Amino acid sequence: MRIVLTIKEARHGLWCICTGEAVLYDKLRFAHAVRLARGLAREEYANSGNAVSVEMACAGFTISLLQHACSSAVRRAAA
Repeated sequence: MRIVLTIKEARHGLWCICTGEAVLYDKLRFAHAVRLARGLAREEYANSGNAVSVEMACAGFTISLLQHACSSAVRRAAA
């Protein structure tokens, strides 16, 4: 299972953190959004071993900011 956290620009120059269509956090300054998303990804990876990535979505492109790969122990257990 792969989880993607996306940082998107919201209104008035503030940012939000989403997963899919669900908004997890809103009305954040850019630096805080990046730190929070990275922390959430690190925590999810540590707790579940699932692959997690953080991306920043812009108007015409997406930038990958962080990726935690699925641990091999979790992959073996799932097989």
